Amino acid sequence: MDRYDFKLLVIVCSGILLFDGCRSFDGEKARKDDAAAFEESLAARTAESLGSESVLELDDCIRIALENNLSVKSSEIQTRIAKLERKISFSNFLPVVDLNIQYTRFDPQQMRKFGAMEVAMSDRKIQEITWQTNISIWNPLTWLMYSMHVRGEEIAKIVHEYTREMTVLHVTVLYFHCLSLEEVKSAIESQLAYASALDKEMQAFRQEGLIADWEAEGAGLAVLTREAELRRVERAIEQVRADLLAAMGLGPLSRIRLAVNTPLEAPDESLERLITEALLHHPELRISDRQVAIEDRKVELSIAIFLPTLTGFAGNINSSDSFLKYSDYWVTGLAGTLRVFDGFANVNRYKLVREQRKDAYIKREQTSLSVMLRVVKAYLNMSNAAEEAALAERYYAVSSKRFTEVEERWREGLVSSSEMLKATAERDGAQMEAMAARFQHQVSIATLINAVGRSETAVEGQVNED
Repeated sequence: MDRYDFKLLVIVCSGILLFDGCRSFDGEKARKDDAAAFEESLAARTAESLGSESVLELDDCIRIALENNLSVKSSEIQTRIAKLERKISFSNFLPVVDLNIQYTRFDPQQMRKFGAMEVAMSDRKIQEITWQTNISIWNPLTWLMYSMHVRGEEIAKIVHEYTREMTVLHVTVLYFHCLSLEEVKSAIESQLAYASALDKEMQAFRQEGLIADWEAEGAGLAVLTREAELRRVERAIEQVRADLLAAMGLGPLSRIRLAVNTPLEAPDESLERLITEALLHHPELRISDRQVAIEDRKVELSIAIFLPTLTGFAGNINSSDSFLKYSDYWVTGLAGTLRVFDGFANVNRYKLVREQRKDAYIKREQTSLSVMLRVVKAYLNMSNAAEEAALAERYYAVSSKRFTEVEERWREGLVSSSEMLKATAERDGAQMEAMAARFQHQVSIATLINAVGRSETAVEGQVNED
């Protein structure tokens, strides 16, 4: 290749790189293409996940969410990233081998003058192949950095597990919320049917002059109220169902039906035992333990900087230069480094990491207190919710009995229509309160289970506790 061809090659390569770097970005087209691809992939994923299942149970929703939830997928990727970073850190223990191939062409050939004579210094064309191997013999920083990456991988695994647990809690709450609203819808439909029948009777009584106009209008108003409540609940069901589908990683406009599951069972352990279990197994505390371990390694790392490092190297050089006496030869040796002075940066860095370690210990204590407090609050909220649910059921039973009695007396003409409407509204309100109380009780149980750190979604494999 002569000089002209070489210059032409450089110009062509530079033009290609320049053209590639100067291409314009069409943001509107990119957004349109991505939106179309997203809708298509979402529809395909939804169809594949739902399949022929017409009715989903809680376990089905959790399974689909753990497969498709984007937060779970992201944490899983972070786990793989941490694993790769640990493997990269381990590579520092292995030798590094470099191969360098160099082709040199002198134009004109290099010459050296000796008086009136000119003597060539080397061949005009030289090809040189160099193998270079380096291995760390003594470097405490390598061991400490690898240990920190091991802890980082463990943290990523625990975060992934915790993300799955929070996803399970979120799906469980939305699942029972949706079932609760479905139950409320059924109750309102029954109430609407009864209110409509009662309205017809009231209108007939008004035509016969047995009741006042305002009493008949009150019955009609009760029908309108139930219709408005029914529409409001239907919209609420659509919203919660969309939230549930989004948490499952599916299209929020998909149609699903939920099966009525057996309610969650409250833990029967004492508050003290639940607190102890949380302190031993909660993911946040397991993460804090490893963060403290990392800060301990940072302190050791700041001390290791003061120590010398020793590296061994070996290389083989093969040259086509005929002017060399030895065209193939080896180079071996040892290289040691000791940092003598760096403006007290290492000293101050050591003081810094010691303070950071103290802060890590304090943050772990804060996390422990926070976990304990969450367990206490969740336990007390569950107790309150259980009592409120029992009380609401009792109040609904009493209201139903009173309604039955008032209805019988109203048909016998012993009570006014306004009293009948009042008893109806009281029974309907008690029914709504009982349903809401049952839902809150289920949510409080799920919250307590999550606060304790119990989960059946742990990632496979045991995390190294060393």
